[in-house]
Amino acid sequence: MTGSEDRAHRLATQLLNASMSYARLILRRYGQLGPFGFSLNREGEVMRETLDLPRLPRDPERLWKLLGEHLADRAQRGKVEAVAMAANVTLDEPSAEGYADAVALRIEHESGYALDVTVPYRIYGGQLKNLLPRRMAVGKVLAEEGECRMFTGQGRPARGLR
Repeated sequence: MTGSEDRAHRLATQLLNASMSYARLILRRYGQLGPFGFSLNREGEVMRETLDLPRLPRDPERLWKLLGEHLADRAQRGKVEAVAMAANVTLDEPSAEGYADAVALRIEHESGYALDVTVPYRIYGGQLKNLLPRRMAVGKVLAEEGECRMFTGQGRPARGLR
């Protein structure tokens, strides 16, 4: 691994950790998760990306598309060094642990480094008016190299969003 690949990998890990911390928090609190994004700015700060819309769309695929356009715009203008987008998905086949739901992430770096990450999970609890608090069990993380789109202007919505 070259120095720039190693840096891109470290930054991707940083974005993955921030994204999954946020996903765990939202899933434990609300039991569901809409599309969201994080970015790494030029100063090395990880920030959650938000859309400046008075009313966010209820459709997760539409929200994913708008968020992707927003992040691609920031990437193309050189405002960010790396981005991560995440959404809740239903797996085509249950994970090795038997989990049907997952957080799907797309992480990209301006160098062209891109990862598609799937983190299967299951939520337990949350019944009896939350007397039993929600807990989240995470399965084996699956990561594979992806195609960089945000920094080249080819962002497309992910399939399988719910």
